[in-house]
Amino acid sequence: MNNKTALILLLLILAEYLHAADPKFYVMLSANNKSAASYLTYFESQFSIGLKNKIPCASYLSQSDVVAILDWERQKELLGAGDVNQLSNIAEAMKCDYLVHLRIRILENTTMIDAFIVKKGQDKVITRIAESAPNGDESLDAIENLSKQLIDELHQYNNQLCREKTWTGTIKIEQHTYEKLLNADDPGKPGGSTKSDLSVHCAVNNDVAQCTVNYSEQLTGAEGNSSTVASCTCQADVSIYVLEGKTSISVGMVTANGTNSGSLEGGGGFSSEITMPLGGWIVDAAIGTSTQSDSCSGSVTQSDLTITWSLTKK
Repeated sequence: MNNKTALILLLLILAEYLHAADPKFYVMLSANNKSAASYLTYFESQFSIGLKNKIPCASYLSQSDVVAILDWERQKELLGAGDVNQLSNIAEAMKCDYLVHLRIRILENTTMIDAFIVKKGQDKVITRIAESAPNGDESLDAIENLSKQLIDELHQYNNQLCREKTWTGTIKIEQHTYEKLLNADDPGKPGGSTKSDLSVHCAVNNDVAQCTVNYSEQLTGAEGNSSTVASCTCQADVSIYVLEGKTSISVGMVTANGTNSGSLEGGGGFSSEITMPLGGWIVDAAIGTSTQSDSCSGSVTQSDLTITWSLTKK
């Protein structure tokens, strides 16, 4: 395998590492001797842990990962022995968003620690830190402090780095009721009944749902009967929360327009247009058929009300 073919293969392998997440970080490492290299491993570890904790959407690949992918001799052929320009070229070829350089030098009894971050497409360093400390525990403490400082300074770009994931999917609400009514004047005489049907289908986008609502109600009694029909294609506020495998959902109020009509026992009838508020539906800490931090589905029946959901966060 010639060098050109090996380099293409390397880039294809690295692409698998960096394909899924955004933003992408490539970390270059530099040490002036073996003692500095041992400190550098700790520096890289502290930075990697901090990046994952503070910016979880980030994809992370370092020079040490490249070494693990290729054998050492091939590594030296492709990258040169620590050639920073070559590493920068590979990071550019991989379309990394941020290039991080971690460097440690040991001069006599002093550890020199510095790092900087460059954003692709910008001709300036967006973050730079540096410190020196005596070799030993004080150097380790300095590395921890500088790693935290580097991540904290980087975190100010968090809104640009990690877009907020939003819930999308569907929520369906069905409610069917039937109730017998006593005769208010004489309980011994025939009474009446009331029957209602509600159907709500919502397409969820983050904290807003576009809903199709249909409602009907029929009231039958000794003194007459009435019928109410209302519907709307309307917007509702939505709150979705998943914690420890349990889903909580709240769908806000909507307003449906319709008619109320009927007839009276003594003759005659009536009809009028109505505006009907509906909603305030809640599912509280339900265990669905599938619940993860980024997806949930299930169905809950509460008395005569059934709420079904299928949601994904991405």
